[in-house]
Amino acid sequence: MLKQLARLSVDVEGRYATDKELQFLEAYLESVKDRLSAYEKIRDNEEQIIAQWEAQKRSRNENLFELNGKDITEICRRDMTNILRCSATFMLFDDLDRLQDGLLLWYKTIVKSFGYTKYAQINYQLIQDVIKLYLSAEEAALMLPVLQLDRAVLGAA
Repeated sequence: MLKQLARLSVDVEGRYATDKELQFLEAYLESVKDRLSAYEKIRDNEEQIIAQWEAQKRSRNENLFELNGKDITEICRRDMTNILRCSATFMLFDDLDRLQDGLLLWYKTIVKSFGYTKYAQINYQLIQDVIKLYLSAEEAALMLPVLQLDRAVLGAA
């Protein structure tokens, strides 16, 4: 959204924007109520979401909280919290480009360096399942593309 607004301000300098150029803004404004609601629900239920996400991961029996024989539960919890917060923020502002070019690019180097690509595939599928329990269908439709992008980028080999 912010990138699109910046581009629009440059593209229409000295003239009025066309209806077509304003479509993205109208679509965003139509979704603001659901975006705010989803963001607030995620924020207000963060502890429960993380706990349920963690429980889902533990039920997989794939040592998703272990790296080279070391318990990394606290690191995972911190990372899960950070990615949930960032994903909710990028959903709020409808800025998937910035998410992909910034946070995910940086985080992907970490995931790859630790050989945790398989973990990321599982992890970011599970959060999609969990988040649906906390959001309406309309809100989930706004949040799921962000989580799917997280999974696609971080789980790519």
